Amino acid sequence: MSEITVEGKNLFVTLNNGQLYCAENRCPHEDIALTLGCLKGNRVKCSLHGYSFDLATGDSSEEDVDNMLTYPVKQENNEIYIEV
Repeated sequence: MSEITVEGKNLFVTLNNGQLYCAENRCPHEDIALTLGCLKGNRVKCSLHGYSFDLATGDSSEEDVDNMLTYPVKQENNEIYIEV
């Protein structure tokens, strides 16, 4: 996972199983950077409480925890484009 800032938003981009993903670099539960966590399959796991979020949809592993914000991302000609 790589941290980036786009239009004032703190995001992360990652390539997982050949697919590019982009999301807000903040756990919706405790406002900690998700890049401090790890990838488990198609999910990013928060280092603080272990909640995980689907990289494609942002869906949380817990019903009472908000979903992670995701952003459309694509790569063309060695450039990465993020729709914020």
